[in-house]
Amino acid sequence: MIVSRSRFIRGLAGGALLPAAAFAAESGFKPDMAGEASGPMPWTAAPAAGGGPLRFAVIGDNTGIARPGVFDQAMRQIGWLRPDFILSVGDLIEGYLDDKAKLAAQWEAIERSVAKAGVPFIYTPGNHDLDNEVTNQLWREKRGAKYYAFTYKGALFLILNTEDPPTPLPEKFVGQFYSMVDLMAKDPDKADKTISQYLADMFKKGANATQSQGYAEADRANISDQQLAFVRDTLARHQNVRWTFVVLHKPAWKMATPAMAKIQLMLGQRPYTVFAGHTHYFTHDVLDGRDFINMATTGGIRQKDGPGTLDHTILVTLGPDGPSYANLRLSGLMDVAGETGQVRTY
Repeated sequence: MIVSRSRFIRGLAGGALLPAAAFAAESGFKPDMAGEASGPMPWTAAPAAGGGPLRFAVIGDNTGIARPGVFDQAMRQIGWLRPDFILSVGDLIEGYLDDKAKLAAQWEAIERSVAKAGVPFIYTPGNHDLDNEVTNQLWREKRGAKYYAFTYKGALFLILNTEDPPTPLPEKFVGQFYSMVDLMAKDPDKADKTISQYLADMFKKGANATQSQGYAEADRANISDQQLAFVRDTLARHQNVRWTFVVLHKPAWKMATPAMAKIQLMLGQRPYTVFAGHTHYFTHDVLDGRDFINMATTGGIRQKDGPGTLDHTILVTLGPDGPSYANLRLSGLMDVAGETGQVRTY
């Protein structure tokens, strides 16, 4: 499936694309941090400088409730594409614990899988990654900044944090959540049947999976005034980039989030694309002529049935007329032998 929107920005005042040649000297990876220029960084390695168009792969949520093996094999599959880097929209660990050792073990498992891609990996925090003081502390120790920006090959990337401040999961739901996490790890077939029955029951009641279990607070995007100031100042510093990519975990444009409306105003007439995750369901909206892409999953369980339930990656290529988007199901991303290596993909 291809989602492409080239040339749409040309007619907008002040929005014409600058030629790629104008950025030949600016093609290297240049971080623009929120006051954290040293220590741990929220990427595994800097993407390499060099020729060729910008090409990166976006992935969806691995959690909550990761299906065994999907994310791990997805890293191998995306590695076959050889993108400049992989960009996560967040929710990599299960989180929602205050046991630092257990959380560290979850991150170590993710890091082992990420290494199998063989390309740099860029982190965005999700609500499962940042939900309390312990997960925040561990992020600071491992990743550093919780929102930041960088430029690469003439594009600006704004990586935002929709858990600023975080929204903890009520304690009474943590046990329920981890009972399903444990069941999925031990007996994924039984877990999948349980999820299917649960979704069927919710459909009959006309409820959705999060609100019915008291998780409605998790569907709120929090973006602080300090973070908004960073967005404003960063955009002012980078007015002449070819394209701007905004990445955040929760699709704040669907949540009536005042801060997101302010960010859209700040973006103004520049050409840009927005990526998010969280819903475990793929949608593509066009707002004011821009693509707003809500990723589905790269391992997480489905939260409703429909055509937007899929495990996928989107390969983005920034060409002379703007980006093109190749939306690739993991169940169809095969090696030379015609094998995906996946056994539990949607």
